Amino acid sequence: MNKVTAGYKMLMILANVDGEHMAEEHALILDFLGNQFDAPTMAATMQTERIRLQAISQELQMLEFREAMNAFFSQSSAADRSAFLQLSMDLIKSDNRITQEENIFINKLFEAWGETE
Repeated sequence: MNKVTAGYKMLMILANVDGEHMAEEHALILDFLGNQFDAPTMAATMQTERIRLQAISQELQMLEFREAMNAFFSQSSAADRSAFLQLSMDLIKSDNRITQEENIFINKLFEAWGETE
């Protein structure tokens, strides 16, 4: 799994773990992806991944999250991780509330990556 795919997967999990996928979250994910993929492919992939993630248990989501977290870490610089942590916080705060589920996942990310610089 490459760094962009790993980041995308983590953001999708964070966006969906509370059972809702808000427009604000979607926009932040699109910003992260930038010009990495063409729009029709990206839209179809996001829709498929959102549906798949909503159908699996939180335990399985956590396994996928950890796998993506480790892949991103191994291919990123401290600056990349710091920026991603900020983006992740922006994502979970975009609906003006942080759910217990979101808090669990974001804490795992901060615990695993520790100090980013």
